[in-house]
Amino acid sequence: MELLAGALLERPPGPKYTSELRFAELAPQAPLPKPGTLAKWRQKLPDGFELALRAPDPCWQSPGGPLRPSRELEAGLGWLSEAADALQASMIVVSTSAAVTTGARDRERLRAYFARVPRTEGRLIVWRPTGLWEPETVQTLANTLSLVGGFDAVDDPAPDTDVLYTSLLAEGLRRSFSHALLLEVLDKLQSSSASRAYVTIESGQSFREARLLQALSEGRE
Repeated sequence: MELLAGALLERPPGPKYTSELRFAELAPQAPLPKPGTLAKWRQKLPDGFELALRAPDPCWQSPGGPLRPSRELEAGLGWLSEAADALQASMIVVSTSAAVTTGARDRERLRAYFARVPRTEGRLIVWRPTGLWEPETVQTLANTLSLVGGFDAVDDPAPDTDVLYTSLLAEGLRRSFSHALLLEVLDKLQSSSASRAYVTIESGQSFREARLLQALSEGRE
């Protein structure tokens, strides 16, 4: 299995990062950069470097609530399409909040929303919900909608899919990811049936931890 570990960043990584890692997830902040700016970001990165684009809130939120159709949401989806193309992103990650519930109405809204998310051949669309969603439910719905279902590789089992996406978030009592914990994550991923895994780390030491995980996966640690 090929593993690509990286950090969640607001801006593209610099030479020190790209000399160590081959993947990063970008989460641009408001005011959202124009596609031309994003294209310049892409040009500064090495060939073969992979980017995930995390959809900013305006790309899935609207004044009436999450996933509800509106002019603002249409504009957000338009930006998302242009931004992903400019960055030559390997994937778009939609990380919904607990405001998107497991109820039937929100499931229908998810179906309608992801039917409108821009699709390009070779680009993955990832759904990473938070809240009360059970891991099995996430994977079942993701499969129905032709998405990659994100999961927590610390607490949840690895789904039976060819491509895995997990985001490791340091919050609450978990402030960082130790060598031992990263080994457990790696073992879980490598024990799955997947051929490729993307791991985004969100912590105060995300670069160091992503570099360690990548080294462990390649037998360099």
